[in-house]
Amino acid sequence: MRRGFVLLAMLLAGAVAETSAQEVTARIAGLESNAEYMEMLREEAALQAREDSVTMVVNRVRRQLRDDPSQRGAHAAEILRCEEQLFTIRTERGRLTDRINTVEQDWVLANLDLNRPAPSQAGAAAGTPLPDSLQTADLVHNPCFRDRLPAADYRALLDAQRRERTAFDLAAACAENYEAVEALKISYDTVSTEAPAAVLYERYRALQSLGRTLCDSLQRVWGTIYDNKNYAYSYLLDNLGRDDLLGRTEEQMAGVRQRIAAERGRYHADELTDYLLQKQALVDQETELAGALGLTEARDSLLRVAAALRSVDYRLPKIFIEERMFLEYEPIGFVTPARYNAQHPIPEVETYERGTIYRILLGTYANRTNGGYLFKGAYPLGYERVDGRYAYYAGGYRTLDEARAAQEQMRKKGFRRPEIVVWNDGERTNLADAAEEGHAPMFRVEIGGLENLSEELRTAVLDAAGLCEISRAGHLFIVGPLADKAVADRIADLLMQRDPSLEVKITEIVD
Repeated sequence: MRRGFVLLAMLLAGAVAETSAQEVTARIAGLESNAEYMEMLREEAALQAREDSVTMVVNRVRRQLRDDPSQRGAHAAEILRCEEQLFTIRTERGRLTDRINTVEQDWVLANLDLNRPAPSQAGAAAGTPLPDSLQTADLVHNPCFRDRLPAADYRALLDAQRRERTAFDLAAACAENYEAVEALKISYDTVSTEAPAAVLYERYRALQSLGRTLCDSLQRVWGTIYDNKNYAYSYLLDNLGRDDLLGRTEEQMAGVRQRIAAERGRYHADELTDYLLQKQALVDQETELAGALGLTEARDSLLRVAAALRSVDYRLPKIFIEERMFLEYEPIGFVTPARYNAQHPIPEVETYERGTIYRILLGTYANRTNGGYLFKGAYPLGYERVDGRYAYYAGGYRTLDEARAAQEQMRKKGFRRPEIVVWNDGERTNLADAAEEGHAPMFRVEIGGLENLSEELRTAVLDAAGLCEISRAGHLFIVGPLADKAVADRIADLLMQRDPSLEVKITEIVD
């Protein structure tokens, strides 16, 4: 996909500029003497060369990553660094391209009524070739459009053409962002300690947010371009009496709508899918229109763009990175002799800033003990200071149901009052004490970004949660209340895996 976007970058605008930073050609005849314009073209070509250079590095490191997986952490970090460089270059080039397009549009608008060719020169009869001297590779800058469209519609068409580069840059940035997430996932899946994993996960969240912003921008920009261009082309065909081409265009647009509906929700970003499918159809339409008008230079340029578009694959699998908690779960076991003694004392219990873990409280004592025999050979054990006393815990469990089973196991082993204690994101709660006080923690999962909750998604949530209520409150869908934070986490992960664009939040219910 990346290679397809690089090729499109050189063809998309239908420009005839050279890629050399030293020698460039004006894309619009008449602007050769504009020194500022020509300098901007040279800067754009230089940025393209920089981008191609970094892209070669990325491709080389990707090959190394494939050939030597043992070094994938280092390779992934290098890819991330290069991807950030590419994004910076592309952003800078996008701003420069906007300035170039503005100069071109201003020049064309300023010369709309100057030196207007005679109708015979403008290709008044559909299919009559224009003299080469009157053609441009950029379809919409040919005289037949300015002659046959109302001035306001022609200005809208020129503006749509000017914004094509912005739409392309946004689509390419979406693809770059996707590749950055791919590389980050490799690093995140292989990191072995919590601190660097937390940094990588925050980077992932930032990339997610950036991706959503890019997709929303692409949808807005491209929607305007697509509507204005389709309107202008339909108007022109109707004006020329080409009902045959107009009918084929309408059939083509209907087919694209059907394909978009069929692909909805299947891949990484619907906005990127929509752009590429509609862009392919629009270029095909423009190619046919150029041929019908005898605009051979524009047709040949569009044929090259169409070929490049076919090399771009929009079918990007969804990527979801599940947050790793680095919690150590271990069921309670028993050994003789006891595992802990004066030489191997019971360790301090480990607490975690993120995640949920359940343990069984075996007792609270005024003094610290290292005698594992006191707890009948149970392991793993851990202690912490609570209100000046020493609390001792056994095991470590992922869910409340597992902890309840362990609690019953300890009762059968002769422990008089084993209690379940849970840590949610570092906060400790004794469930027995909380229940007596009427403050047992409860949770709910809030789902935003959906008009309706599909039956498939509802079934998946219920399978993960068991018996629970799903309701709607304003623009949110609510799953809960849930007594188990781990279940809430599981539901949230499931939702994000199915659709990373959803707004999912776990909230503790406070009376």
